[in-house]
Amino acid sequence: MDKLSLSKCQPIEIDADNPFKNDTLDREANITVLTHFITSFEQSIVLCIDGGWGQGKTTFIKMWQQYLNNQHIPTIYFNAWESDYTDDALIALIGEISLSIEKLKVQDKTKAEKIIAPIYKYAAKFAKAVAPSVANLSIKAISGGLTNADELSKTLSALGESLVKEQVKKYEESRKTLSKFKEELSKLAQCYTGGDKQKPLVIFIDELDRCRPDFAIEVLEKAKHLFNVDNIIFVLATDKTQLSHSIRAVYGQGLDVNGYLRRFIDFDYLLPLSNRKYITHLINKFSLGKYFQTKDTNVPASEFLVDIVHKYTLSLREQEALCNIFNVVIRTKINIRLKNWKLIIFIFLIILKLKFPDIYKNLGNKNFSDFLDETIKNIDSHCASDDKNSNYYLELLEFLLLKTSPYIYDLYASEDEIEQNVRKFNFDENKIERLIDIEIEYEYEKPSINLQMVLNIKKA
Repeated sequence: MDKLSLSKCQPIEIDADNPFKNDTLDREANITVLTHFITSFEQSIVLCIDGGWGQGKTTFIKMWQQYLNNQHIPTIYFNAWESDYTDDALIALIGEISLSIEKLKVQDKTKAEKIIAPIYKYAAKFAKAVAPSVANLSIKAISGGLTNADELSKTLSALGESLVKEQVKKYEESRKTLSKFKEELSKLAQCYTGGDKQKPLVIFIDELDRCRPDFAIEVLEKAKHLFNVDNIIFVLATDKTQLSHSIRAVYGQGLDVNGYLRRFIDFDYLLPLSNRKYITHLINKFSLGKYFQTKDTNVPASEFLVDIVHKYTLSLREQEALCNIFNVVIRTKINIRLKNWKLIIFIFLIILKLKFPDIYKNLGNKNFSDFLDETIKNIDSHCASDDKNSNYYLELLEFLLLKTSPYIYDLYASEDEIEQNVRKFNFDENKIERLIDIEIEYEYEKPSINLQMVLNIKKA
């Protein structure tokens, strides 16, 4: 048997000539379709690649970026999370564009460098436009030294006209600056693309959901309002659910977040889940299949692992974490024989630890019945209601855990005792019958496990 190995969660290597060479999730078809989609627009659009934590969004857009580069479509990658230490999202975005000039295959780099200079200038004007006005600062200064209400009122009245004039002037300047900023940005996009309208400048913005809330909002606003220039496409890779939490943190829990995001995002693309492909890849990568073959199991452990990962919708990172925890236990040689039914419970407890840590921590507490009730209900909630046959492995888990019940001390308890314990979960008659029949299926080695075995597995 090959030696089991440990591995940190690392991004896959993206081959420059063939970005899909190491792709185990068949993303090529998705990326090809999306490329055709964005190159069909001459106007600026914002596309959101929506996916939960650990679902491979960064890898997806990195592969897409390389694919576009191979198609001679210019791209810029901006990691928003790495830049949220700055106070101004606009400066961070422009800085990333400037840094990209050397990397991009621009026909005339000297021309691009000349264009970026006025963009800097106009960005500085924007920063100045949002700075506190002189009149505003004066009000704060004098109000600190005036205690007489009439005197303060006269002073504020005198400053009122000056304040209004200053704000109007700032507004007029910002409008002119915005127009000139977009003109220069359009020139830069044309410089990158060589004037080919079918090859937009694509700016990828990653990790937006991990930024501090105010910075994430500012990036959205700047991307939509200031960079709304023909032939520039923005692709956001983010978890919209998490991004919604950030927005509500700034604007309040009562905000219609979907309505708010529609102001900035033109199209959504929900990143497809990996289904069963990635865990199958990991089983091969970590040689788990060969390890399982050395165990005397009545249930095919690889098949069980694939099924339960799918039922519990583990993210790609969670699947890698599961395999690493499994390997850690095996390599540390804890005095526990992981075979047959214990191996099944072992895999399940890792998933419980990753997905439902609060339930997992209760295992071993004095009131085991509470843990058991909570866990059985959790498993039942992941059963597919429309396909009873597909629930077999989950129901096998339920059966094994029910055998650990404090009310059943005999591993080979009678059907009546098991049925009595099952009924308190309000399962329908068909499910109760299936659970009871599980024991009959295994003629030579009955499905059995006890509480001490489960506690030993947790200890491992």
